[in-house]
Amino acid sequence: MKIYSSAQYDLNLYTNSKQQADKPALVTGTIPGLSHDTETVEISPAARQLAQSDIVNHSAKYFGTVQINDSLNRLLSDQPPKVKEAVYGIIQSNIITDITGDEERSALLELGLTQAKYIADTYMKDDEAVEFMNTIRQIGAISKTRTVDPETKGFRYETPPQRPVGAPDDYVDLNYMMKKFEPNTLDKLQEAIVNGKDWSGILQSFAKKAAKNTDWIKAYREETAKPIGDNVGENRFEKASTASLTAFVQDIKDIAASAGYENKGYIKDNIEAFIRTLENARTSQS
Repeated sequence: MKIYSSAQYDLNLYTNSKQQADKPALVTGTIPGLSHDTETVEISPAARQLAQSDIVNHSAKYFGTVQINDSLNRLLSDQPPKVKEAVYGIIQSNIITDITGDEERSALLELGLTQAKYIADTYMKDDEAVEFMNTIRQIGAISKTRTVDPETKGFRYETPPQRPVGAPDDYVDLNYMMKKFEPNTLDKLQEAIVNGKDWSGILQSFAKKAAKNTDWIKAYREETAKPIGDNVGENRFEKASTASLTAFVQDIKDIAASAGYENKGYIKDNIEAFIRTLENARTSQS
């Protein structure tokens, strides 16, 4: 199942003037002087088991919104690679996921917020920790907006209006306004961008129309004034100790057992992946 973010192409004229021109192409063939014969390698059962325990699956970087991306980039810039990997692993495995079951999805979201709290308490200073948790809660709030496309069965998430870093206070997110008030125009614009057609005329026409529509501007301002907040609800894991990784894991296991999750493999697998990321030497040195 595919996941679709509601964040689309950047529709700002001053940041998206570059056309999609030089696209890389895949060329097949052979390289003279190299053997192209098929070779096999035998791996013993013991070595195979060792290799499996040493695997580190790197998580994709989450963007979300301009503000979320900027916050994560700043807060993680001086952190060791294992912390960055753990944070994006939490987002990918616990918050913005392709999980369909409500019980599993809810439990992993709560666990992910608690793992983020461990990261904040262990690796960040006071102000950084507060901002980090606010950012993670924003991503959690976005995850609660998920809907399923009836045709593609893909997931879509609603993101709040965005303002580029350094933009003036009266900046208007045309992408958000177009999606809210003229979704058909947005479809045409996206199609023009993808196909390399003249999309700037569509955007300029909509910008002039939006500037004259006071009702749209008023509704937009009211929407941007609303805090994203933390609407995740009760977190059954929030009281887990963050004094050490050992204490943290033990508390998570105890809480999971008392909540009836002791036989839920996804809880065990998730917390073990979190431990591997923070303890794996190769991750911390990469």
